[in-house]
Amino acid sequence: MAAAGERDGAGVAASCTRTKKVYWGTPAASLPVSSGGSVNCLLGPGSSGTAVKALQHALARCHKVNLGAGGVDGIDDERTRAGVLAVRRAAGIAQDGVYGLRTQQSMNWDFQGGGQRFRGNIYGNP
Repeated sequence: MAAAGERDGAGVAASCTRTKKVYWGTPAASLPVSSGGSVNCLLGPGSSGTAVKALQHALARCHKVNLGAGGVDGIDDERTRAGVLAVRRAAGIAQDGVYGLRTQQSMNWDFQGGGQRFRGNIYGNP
């Protein structure tokens, strides 16, 4: 299911189950993380919760993905998968529809706070 580099050190895929704030000065973006706080985690069809909401928010706001009537609902379904596929396609990553570290590294996130709002990639300059 996951590409190399999207598994934990033991070779077992870790699920993204919550979020954590990543700061760029004052503004922060919410990123999906594992229960242990690692950003090296996976989301895929059937995943749900706050981690999926953070992903959906970034897809809609920063990548202009149309999530349809349900919008940001925290359920990784076909709409979310299509958005992940679009990000992966644009980055030249294999088209498996799974959100993992390689997808995260290719995404822009919605940074907000301190009266500022911008889109940026946590691995480069926003």
